[in-house]
Amino acid sequence: MKKIVIAVLSLAISQAFANPSSWVEQNNLVGEIGGWRTYAKEKVPVQALPQGSTYSLSQAIERSLSQQLDWTNYLPGSESIQNFYLLTPAQRSALQQRYTIIYETTKSYYELVALKEKSRYMADVVDAVQAASELTNRMQKVGNINQLGQLKQQKELLKTQLEMQSLQTKTKEATERFIQRMNFDQRNLKLDVDNRLPTPPKDARKLNDKERRAIDLGDINSPATVQARSNARIAYENYLERFQKVRTYQTELLPNQKKISEENLLRYNGMLIDVFHLLEDAEDQRKTVMQYIDANTAFLIQSARLEKALIDAQMDFSNINAR
Repeated sequence: MKKIVIAVLSLAISQAFANPSSWVEQNNLVGEIGGWRTYAKEKVPVQALPQGSTYSLSQAIERSLSQQLDWTNYLPGSESIQNFYLLTPAQRSALQQRYTIIYETTKSYYELVALKEKSRYMADVVDAVQAASELTNRMQKVGNINQLGQLKQQKELLKTQLEMQSLQTKTKEATERFIQRMNFDQRNLKLDVDNRLPTPPKDARKLNDKERRAIDLGDINSPATVQARSNARIAYENYLERFQKVRTYQTELLPNQKKISEENLLRYNGMLIDVFHLLEDAEDQRKTVMQYIDANTAFLIQSARLEKALIDAQMDFSNINAR
């Protein structure tokens, strides 16, 4: 459907320049393909993959645990035990290993999902910039813009295409890293990850009493103890900072950018600003969306890192109580 829209747009541009007086119609064409709407398209359900071909995070974690966890010493459900010192040293080590595997798998998975989401978004942006470049070329031919404006738009198109190529390369690299972590074989290569990152939660995670006791400085300390508890406190502070950042993008920056874009489009259609102002707005939109995806990725990965840091601190706390 997107390709059809671009093809129809090109035809409409040709028709518009057959009648130079239809300036407003030309502006509307650019507005219809411009910046913010390309990301809004992401909310439309995309064509579903064949059943069973999407590999979820839970499936990835399950596979990683089945292949890497020390199942001989891991006690199922031990993460819910109130007092970890009841576990044997080998069982505690296996439990810590479990959280390490979950963190590393989560990180690999979300990095790949984020790059795929960026690539799909950029594909729409490239189509929009290409259509805008076609418009500016035709405008330059009939004298509506000068050559400088045309050259600037060509520069923007080349930059956008290079960014798309870079994203495609990074996505391939992330895919290979994920294949390595999952230990996939030929039968698994048709699997794909989720289309988009999860929406961040409305509220930040709070520490429970057990976790708060574990990360506080105690009366019996060693270098390893100080490090484990310090790492957990740092992980929680970083988690809160990343949560606040992604929520700000979600609830304030993205909606504000949308309103700015709508206002610019109205001014554009009213001939108060020219095509290049609208294209500058589209660039602002692109940056905001990309920054939101980066912020969400960082938050999701930090969430998994926090769980690992907290279990390490709690395990150290239990080790002290066991001595």
